Amino acid sequence: MSVLKLVDNVRFLVGDNDNDDIQITNDNIVFALDETGDDVYAAAAVCARAIAAKYSRQVDTRFESVASDYSQRAENYYKLARRLEQQSKKYGKKGLGMPDAGGLTYTGIDLADENPDRVKPKFRQDQFAYPSRHDMGDEYGH
Repeated sequence: MSVLKLVDNVRFLVGDNDNDDIQITNDNIVFALDETGDDVYAAAAVCARAIAAKYSRQVDTRFESVASDYSQRAENYYKLARRLEQQSKKYGKKGLGMPDAGGLTYTGIDLADENPDRVKPKFRQDQFAYPSRHDMGDEYGH
C-alpha cells in the first residue's frame, strides 16, 4: 500500500481529515508509521497521543462567555489513543486477528497423522479402554 494511502488511513482514524484545520503533519504521520511497522491503528494511536500532548500544554481559558477547554480536548485524544491501541491489538499487523483451528476435518486429521515431522501425541482416543479398541479400525474410531 502506498505511503499516501497509509497517511490518509491514519488521518481517517484520528479524525484529522479537515484540510483547513490539520492537527498533525504528514511527516509526523510517516514517522509514526515507520515506528509501528506500517500498522495504521498503532500509528494512529501514536498520532492521537501526540495531538493530546499538544493540547495538554495549553491551559483552559475563560473570558466572559468565551471558553477554551484544551484539557477536555487532550483527554478525548488520550481516550482515542487507548481505543486505537485496542483496535491495533485486534486488527493491526501484529494483532491476534481471527483464530485458526486445524484438524477439524477427517482430511485434516489424516494429513496431520501422515506428517513425519509431527510430534506423536502422548494421549490417544480410547487409550484406557478395556478391552483395547485400538486394534479395531483407525485410532480415531471412524
